[in-house]
Amino acid sequence: MPASIFLSYASEDREPARSIGDALSKLGVDVWLDESELGGGDAWDQKIRKQIRECDYFMPIVSAQTESRHEGYFRREWRLAVERTLDMADDHLFLLPVVIDETEQSHARVPEKFLAVQWLRVPGGRPTPALEALCHRILSGDPPTEPPQTAPKKPPRQNSAAPARVGPSPYPPFPREEAGQRARFWAHVLGWTGRSAWISFLRVPRWIRILIYVWVAILVMSRGCTPGSHDRSEISRADAKKLKAIAEGYRGSTRPDDIAKLGAQVANQFSDGAAGSAGKHTVLAIPFSAPEGDSSGGKLADAAFAQAYGRLSVSHRGEVGLDKGSLPSDGASAALMRAREAHSDYVIYGAVRDSAQALTVTIAKVQDGSVLWTQSYPVATADPTKIAEEIDSKVPGAAPDDD
Repeated sequence: MPASIFLSYASEDREPARSIGDALSKLGVDVWLDESELGGGDAWDQKIRKQIRECDYFMPIVSAQTESRHEGYFRREWRLAVERTLDMADDHLFLLPVVIDETEQSHARVPEKFLAVQWLRVPGGRPTPALEALCHRILSGDPPTEPPQTAPKKPPRQNSAAPARVGPSPYPPFPREEAGQRARFWAHVLGWTGRSAWISFLRVPRWIRILIYVWVAILVMSRGCTPGSHDRSEISRADAKKLKAIAEGYRGSTRPDDIAKLGAQVANQFSDGAAGSAGKHTVLAIPFSAPEGDSSGGKLADAAFAQAYGRLSVSHRGEVGLDKGSLPSDGASAALMRAREAHSDYVIYGAVRDSAQALTVTIAKVQDGSVLWTQSYPVATADPTKIAEEIDSKVPGAAPDDD
């Protein structure tokens, strides 16, 4: 009987596999390809296993297609062939790997057993003199039996000071969609996109890549060092309830005595130094004001300020000072003057404007009078708790000390 060879290949390499199979058949070798030998009603998996157990030689076709496939039935065939070699003598030739493109043997994604034998290159699946010579030796009954040449799994380390330059990897082939495998196809497309983008990045000149690395590092560091990015204490639900209860009794816009009372209440409730500390404060909070007789506006201004001051006292521990009284107007000059007298870096002030029926809150930098943030809230629909939360998120942290 003529020698038999089992051809194993990825579905994308069907045409090169046919070409190799036709060449082997013309030379007198009995070739088995699953697409030609499996008839209707055959148990596909069992038939393949039987053919691998009974064939004389196993010829896996390696290519960029097999490299890009994370899984496929051909990999099961490869494992079955490797398992069969466990019962064979070490010098018996059974595996005949064929590579049809520029895929490197030392880096290929194949079983380790494949790397222990010499590969045959058949570009594009077109017959070569080496393939014909191999067939003649097999048919003559005198196949090579000398110990196979070993190909290293990884290239050896170089001892020289200057390592050899390795070119960038080639782009992987674009995945092909198979019937019934739409989800897997898009997963492969996603992986192909990421791998191709990384290869493109590696092909950029090295000095440009270094600049990109430095830029990313600076960006990350700057994000971590911007004002307001320092660690702050979180406001718990219990603390939020306490602040809301304090705010409900605060009437600083109509009763000036309530301003001092507010500071004492916050310091008493959060007695671990959250509020009421003496000395310079990074932030000066000036009580919000409202036009005389505007009960709705005054209620919003009082509730929003009381909760905002309480939150800031907890999240910016020891950094927030409470001014002695609200402004006669929402003018920036008066607010900046008070903040300079208090030696603060930032000032918060706000007022309900009668014409707009809205509470306008401003955070300004005392040194140059620049406005860091300002926002208006309609009196009719604004939520004091939400206003306080937003103010707390916008206030910068403590400025670094000048040495």
